[in-house]
Amino acid sequence: MSARDDFRCGEKVSFDDKYLQPHVGTVVRINQRTATVDTGNGHSWRVPFHMLRQVVDI
Repeated sequence: MSARDDFRCGEKVSFDDKYLQPHVGTVVRINQRTATVDTGNGHSWRVPFHMLRQVVDI
């Protein structure tokens, strides 16, 4: 399970919303229980760490 220490600001991550739609974005802030993720389309999401997945650029 992912924890707060697994993520850093500026890191690319992905997650699924409540409708199971995948989103990819960049961590812009680390909070106590959530990370604020900017998806680049004008939306920011507060996502719990257990829902985040790290994205590796190839």
